[in-house]
Amino acid sequence: MSRIFRSKLDEEEFLKIIRGFLRKDLKRYLGRGMIRIPRKNGNGQVAIPVESIEIPTLRFGYPQDIIVGQGNGKPGDDLGPVDKEGRGKKQAGGQGHGGRRIIEIDIPLEEFRKIFQEELELPNIKPKGDRAILEERDRWTTISKHGSPSQIHLPKTMKEAMKRAVADGSYRPPIKTSIVPNNDEFRYRSYEKIMEPKNNAVCFWKRDGSGSMGAEELMVVAQLVDLCEFWLTCFYDKLENVYIIHDDRAVEVTREQFLKEDWGGGTTCSSALVKMLEIIGERFNPQEWNIYGTYLSDGLNYTSDNEIFEDLLTSKILPIVNQFNYGQIDLYRSWWDDYQDSSAKTNAGIFSDPGTIGAIIEEIEGVDNLAFSKIDASDEETIIETIKIFFGKGN
Repeated sequence: MSRIFRSKLDEEEFLKIIRGFLRKDLKRYLGRGMIRIPRKNGNGQVAIPVESIEIPTLRFGYPQDIIVGQGNGKPGDDLGPVDKEGRGKKQAGGQGHGGRRIIEIDIPLEEFRKIFQEELELPNIKPKGDRAILEERDRWTTISKHGSPSQIHLPKTMKEAMKRAVADGSYRPPIKTSIVPNNDEFRYRSYEKIMEPKNNAVCFWKRDGSGSMGAEELMVVAQLVDLCEFWLTCFYDKLENVYIIHDDRAVEVTREQFLKEDWGGGTTCSSALVKMLEIIGERFNPQEWNIYGTYLSDGLNYTSDNEIFEDLLTSKILPIVNQFNYGQIDLYRSWWDDYQDSSAKTNAGIFSDPGTIGAIIEEIEGVDNLAFSKIDASDEETIIETIKIFFGKGN
C-alpha cells in the first residue's frame, strides 16, 4: 500500500473505504469467486481484489467535449498514414509499468466472518448434542514446590519468603526490609492434565461425475465448496472433508480431483450415499462427529435408482447427520430433446428427466435437517442464496 499512499493516515482511510465497498458488493464478489479465503482454521487473511485503481494525475489541455478553436491547421491537411479502414496509425507500446493495476487488500479472517454472517443473515451453527471428542491438554492452574527456573511464580515465592521473615524477625521495616528466598520457599507454575471436549465435524462432498456435468457445473461446485467449508470452519475446532465422485459407481477422491475431473458415463445417484455410509461406518462414529452431507448434481439419474436413492436418504442418512444439502445445478441442455427421440435413451437404461432428484427431495416432508436449492450456473446471485438455504437453520 505504501507504493500508492505514502501517508499512514491515507492508507487507513483507503482501507476503510475498501471495507465499505466490500460490504456493499460482497455478494457480487462471492458469486464470482473473486475472494480468496484461507482453507485452514486460524487467524489468516482474506484476500480481496480491488479491480482497478487509477492514481490521479495532472493533464494539460481541455476535456474532449469542450469545443475549441481550429488551430494552425487547415481543412484537408495531411494528418499522417492511415490503415486500409481509414484509421490512424496505432501508437507504439511504451516502457515501464502502467498506471492501472489489480491489487489485493487483506483483512483478518474474523472480521470477514462477521461481514459474511451479517450480509447473508446467517445464524450461528450449533453442534449437535455431545458429539465431541475428548482431547488431552495441559492446563497451567496449579503451584508446585518443584519445577523449572523458567516457571518460577514470583508472587507466591516472595509470599513464602515474607512469611518466614516475619516469623523469625528478620523483616523489620524500615530498618531491614531485604528478603531473599531460600530454596524451600521457591514456588513454580505447574500444570494438570485435563480432557477438553473438541467440537469436530466431517463434511461429505458428493457430486455427479457423469457426462452431463460440464465445465460450468464444475465452476459452481468449486465456489460452493469453498464458501461452505469456510462457514463450517468458523464453528468447529476441527473440520474433516471427504470428497466423493460417482457415475454409476462412487469413489473417494482428493479435493483436486473432486473439483476438476470429468468421468463421463451414466448416473446412479444412490452410489454416492452408499459410499458415504461406508466411510462413516469405518472412520466417523455418529456419536462423536457432527456430520454434514452436501450433494451436487444436475438431477439426472437412472429411473430404476430413484426409489433406492430416496430410501437411503430418508432411512439411513437423515437420522445421523446434522444437515444434508442438495444443490441442483440447472442448465439448459440443447442435446436433451434430441436424446429423448434417439435409440441411445433405450440403450442407456432409461434416464429420468433432469431435476428428478430435486423433485424427490421436495416431496420429503417433516424433516428439519434437509435443504434443497436450485442453482442457476449463469446467475451469481444463486450461489449466495444457496449458502443461505443450506445454513439458514443453523444446524
